[in-house]
Amino acid sequence: MNVSKLYWLLGFLHIVCYVYYRNQKKTIDEDLSEYTGGRCGVRAFVSVLPQKEYRYIFYYRIPFFIRHILNFILRRTTNCYLHTVEVLGGVRIVHGYSSIIVAKSIGHHFSFFQNVTVGWGKNGIPTIGNNVTLFPGSVISGNIIIGDNVRVAANTVVRTDVPDNSLVYGNPAVIVPNCK
Repeated sequence: MNVSKLYWLLGFLHIVCYVYYRNQKKTIDEDLSEYTGGRCGVRAFVSVLPQKEYRYIFYYRIPFFIRHILNFILRRTTNCYLHTVEVLGGVRIVHGYSSIIVAKSIGHHFSFFQNVTVGWGKNGIPTIGNNVTLFPGSVISGNIIIGDNVRVAANTVVRTDVPDNSLVYGNPAVIVPNCK
């Protein structure tokens, strides 16, 4: 039995949940399109079902009880933690191992790599805009705002607001504005 058929079989309950919840939460298809290059639908869903990172985001979008049942069948990535009230669609975990994301809100098309930490600082937690990418080892802390279209380079520590269309690198952070 090849891998594709195995995931059609093991993922039957996942497929049922996907079909049911994708009509209620448009963010599910937005997340899926980030992993499949814009494709949505059952075939696209089954094609990314083997990826633990995608399953983590999918389980995040569905109700608590159901996510735990599905997790017994196909495990999600275990050492990635996303705790944010409002996460808009298009989230992509590229390689999210050992990452902790705690923010007020996260905009559309957010992606992050391994060992990323976003969370508490002296005054609170960050707000992250649209089209933001956090590369490996980056740290964002405090009550700050990360603008739209921002890239945070590897091993960067950000503790101040970052304007739109910026590149951030280094420790302490150096902000290069108007960098697309």
